[in-house]
Amino acid sequence: MRSFSALLRLAAALALCSWACLPAHAQFSLAVSPPRFELSAAPGDRVREVLELTHSDARAGGYRFKTADWTLRPDGSVDFSDELLPGSCRPWVAIERRELSITPGRPYRFRFEVTPPPGTPPTECRFAIMIEGQQPAAAPGMPIALGARIGVIVYVSVGDVAPSLELAGATVRTVDGKPTPVLQIRNTGTAHGRLAGFLNGKDAAGTTLEMQASTMPIMPGETRDIALVATRPGDTESAVVFRYPLDVSGKLEWGRRGSMPIEKRFTSQ
Repeated sequence: MRSFSALLRLAAALALCSWACLPAHAQFSLAVSPPRFELSAAPGDRVREVLELTHSDARAGGYRFKTADWTLRPDGSVDFSDELLPGSCRPWVAIERRELSITPGRPYRFRFEVTPPPGTPPTECRFAIMIEGQQPAAAPGMPIALGARIGVIVYVSVGDVAPSLELAGATVRTVDGKPTPVLQIRNTGTAHGRLAGFLNGKDAAGTTLEMQASTMPIMPGETRDIALVATRPGDTESAVVFRYPLDVSGKLEWGRRGSMPIEKRFTSQ
């Protein structure tokens, strides 16, 4: 039963691309760069971009390509949909091909384009380019082969759209089994947004900390919990254990010109 549970977790992991990932890697020996696109286009204009695909196996690899809609769950996981969701912009998208064999050693530049129709009102187009191995991928130590895929997320701002982020609250929630300071961020704008920057922190023992907000996207119209990660100044590698209450202050940036002052005390649950 333990092995079967591990197998299910691995299968689920292979089906998703992390929102904060570096160039993506799957069990089928493919590296994809970049893992995310943030583009802009005017109605009636065509925007073109390129994915760089590097196959590292000694043999050529066969891959399938398609587009998908996606939704982001409260826990940060992603649901991909082959069916067109309401308001989908995938009819505007054209990809270079549906199947491709890539030889090792030389990156392949895979092209796609997005053409918002003339007269399209301001909106944020969101879709994913899905890449799947034509042959099941054998994971080390697993008794069966798994179907692996990578989802590359694409955002296209059409017209004058922008996020508008505001602090709706602050609390402590359990994240990965640990009590974690969390900012509740509301997006009243017309495009997704992310927080960036560092905050100053000091815990009950007087330990000086740097607090960085998760880069999880906040979609228009939603309020999302954004975790704060603590590090020691000058040391971003070592794990930090701190004592509540935790005082946090400073300013976080979002969008092109947006900023958010933070002055909060977090107490453990």
